[in-house]
Amino acid sequence: MPKTRRFLDIFLGTTCSLLLLSMVVILSWQVISRYVLNDPSTFTEELLRLGLVWLSLLGAAYSAGRGSHMAIDLLRDLSRGRFRKFLKLLVPVSFIIFSIYVLILGGLHSIQIASKQLTAVLQMPMSSFYAALPVCGVLLILYAILNLIDVLKEPTTNQSDSNVDQSLSIGE
Repeated sequence: MPKTRRFLDIFLGTTCSLLLLSMVVILSWQVISRYVLNDPSTFTEELLRLGLVWLSLLGAAYSAGRGSHMAIDLLRDLSRGRFRKFLKLLVPVSFIIFSIYVLILGGLHSIQIASKQLTAVLQMPMSSFYAALPVCGVLLILYAILNLIDVLKEPTTNQSDSNVDQSLSIGE
């Protein structure tokens, strides 16, 4: 499983980095064409909007996979034993449920609705924007499964891992 996680991390990290780099180049061209050439580019705004949607959702999957998503850890840090393990399992299970119902099913429905719509300037299908939802959903599920496996492999103990307990034992 570490190879799968490593592959996903490298793939998503590289994809997000390249997407961000291309957005910087496109934005730079937009500024140059508007203020230097005095002839604003018409396609850049749509490309940047598409890049922002994809970068945001792919970045969300990447951060969830690395465990750097926003979380409230107080209850988990104060708990011990099986309840602590249950709380650690709750986040990946929640990601899986959210991904299936909101991102994948909702995203596929959105793609179906937007499939006949085109963007104003580039005449791209609007479904290319909404396609980021199910793709992100699948990636989130993969990461959540990997995170579930990691939590299930951890031994259940009756001792707390919190820094407070460790610092108290060091000082004694």
